[in-house]
Amino acid sequence: MMNIADLLHIIHPLQTNGHFDGKPGKLVLDSRHVKKDDVFIALRGTRSDGHHFISEAIRRGAAVIIAEHIPDEHSKTPHHDTDAENGPLYIQVADTRHIAGELAQAFAGYPARRLKMTGITGTNGKTTVSTLVYQVLQTLGYNTGLLGTVETRIGDRVMESHLTTPDPVSLAGTLKKMVSKDTAFAVMEVSSHALEQQRVGGIRFDVGAFTNLSRDHLDYHRDMDAYVEAKQRLFLSLDSDAIAVINRDDPSAHKVIEECQARIWDFGFENNKDFRILDESPEGMVLDLDGTIVSTPLAGRYNAYNVAQAYLICLALGCTKGSVASALGEARGAAGRLERVKPEGYDDDDLTPAVLESAPSVFVDYAHTPDALENVLQALTAVRTEGVTLHVVFGCGGDRDTTKRPEMGQIADQYADVITLTSDNPRTEDPDAIIRDIRQGIVRGDRLYIQPDRRKAIRSAVLDADTSTVVLVAGKGHETYQEVHGRRRKFDDRKVAGKAIAEWIERRDSKKRRQKQRNGRNDNESKKEVR
Repeated sequence: MMNIADLLHIIHPLQTNGHFDGKPGKLVLDSRHVKKDDVFIALRGTRSDGHHFISEAIRRGAAVIIAEHIPDEHSKTPHHDTDAENGPLYIQVADTRHIAGELAQAFAGYPARRLKMTGITGTNGKTTVSTLVYQVLQTLGYNTGLLGTVETRIGDRVMESHLTTPDPVSLAGTLKKMVSKDTAFAVMEVSSHALEQQRVGGIRFDVGAFTNLSRDHLDYHRDMDAYVEAKQRLFLSLDSDAIAVINRDDPSAHKVIEECQARIWDFGFENNKDFRILDESPEGMVLDLDGTIVSTPLAGRYNAYNVAQAYLICLALGCTKGSVASALGEARGAAGRLERVKPEGYDDDDLTPAVLESAPSVFVDYAHTPDALENVLQALTAVRTEGVTLHVVFGCGGDRDTTKRPEMGQIADQYADVITLTSDNPRTEDPDAIIRDIRQGIVRGDRLYIQPDRRKAIRSAVLDADTSTVVLVAGKGHETYQEVHGRRRKFDDRKVAGKAIAEWIERRDSKKRRQKQRNGRNDNESKKEVR
C-alpha cells in the first residue's frame, strides 16, 4: 500500500502545500473518476489540461493533488470536504508526465518488474509482429499477455483495445491483472504518441523492437525528425542487458538506435545472405532466417520482415530456434491484415478451394499510410497470375495528416487496375474534400470510381467483380466502427464485404438455375418437335 512518504520519495517534489496524513487511495488521471482520498495528477494534453480540473477533483474528494503549478485559488487555504489540516496536499513537480508512469507502476505494485516485457514500435507492422510473438509464446506453452491496436489479451481472455498504448494508470492496471493470472511474458505495441507522452514511463523493457518508419502522424508530430525522435525514446530507455531487435533495412534504423545501450540484434533482406525469401505464393512464404527455415502462411515481402522480427524477439526472450520456427508455421498474425474475407454464412469447413476459386478474392487490410498501402499492393501484385484484375477500395482518415492523401492516390494509381475512392473515418471533415485531396495524386481518367458511402463502395466493387478479380479494401482492417461527424457507428469492412460475396455467389447460382431451367424448357420443346 502506497503512503505519502513513498509517494514523495518517488516524485522528488519542487514544493508541497497542505497536509494529508491518511492513506492515499487510487492514482487518477481523470477528475470525473476521483473518489474520496484519491490522488489526482494533472496532465497537460493536446486538447485539454488537467490543471483546469483540479477544483473538480477536490470537490470529488481528492486528498492529494500533483501538478506543475498550484492554481492561485488553491495556493493558500485548500477547499476540501475535510478540515484544512488534513487535505488536500498539493505537490508541485516540474513535469507531471515525466513522473506519471513511474507513479502508476508504484501504485499497482510494480507489475512490469514481474513480467518479461517486450515493446514494439514503428509505423507499420507493430500489430502483426506483436501478435505473432504472442501466438508463438502461447503455442510454446507460455502464459502471455498482449496489448495492442486490435485487442488486449491476458492468456486466452480477449478484450477490445481503445488505444494502441493505454494511459499509464490503465497500462499499470492491465499489467497487474496479467501478474495475477500468472502471466510470464507481456508483449505490447508502443506508439509514437505513447512515447512522446511518456505513457510507458516506469517500465523497463527486456526487449525493444523497431519495425520501420514512414510518413504518418505528422498532424501530431512537428515533422519527420520529431517523429523519429519519439520512436527513439524506447531505445534510449533500454538497459545494457536488454536486447534491441532492429530492421536495419529501414533508413531510419541508425538514428533510432543512436546512444542505445542495449545489445543490438539487427536483420534485413536487402543484399543479405543470412535472411532470404526462398519461395513466395498467395498461400505464404518459405524464409531462411539466419540458417533456420521457416514456412509461414503470411504472404508479401513486408510480412517477411514481420516474421523475421517476431522470430528474433522470441529468441531474445529465450526460446529455441526450432520451436519458434515450428510455431511460426501455424501463426496467422493479426486480424484485418491482408485478411481474406469469407462469404457470409460460410464456415471454414465450407471454404473448399472450389468455393474460393469460384468467387472474387476479397481482402481487407489496415493499410492507412502510403508505405503500408504500397506494401500490400506490392504483395498482391507479386503473387497474382496473368489476367487477374486488382481493384482497390480506400479512403483517408479525416482530421489527420493531409499530406499523405495525394501520395496514397499516386500509389493506388501505380499498382491497381481499378480504383474506388471512398470514406475511411472522415471524423469531422467533409468526405468529398478528403477524396479531392486523394485525387490530386491520381493521373488516370478511367477505371476510377468515386463513392463516398463506404458500404456502397465495397458492395459495388465486389458485385462488379468476377472470378479473376482481386478486391482489396484498405484502411480500416480490424476496426468495427466508422467515425463520421465526430461520432462512431458500427461498421466492419469484413462483414460488409462478406455479405457482398455471399450476394455475388447467390446471384451466380440464381443465374445458373435460370439457365438450367431455360435449357430444360428448350429440351422439352425439341422433344415435342421430334414427336
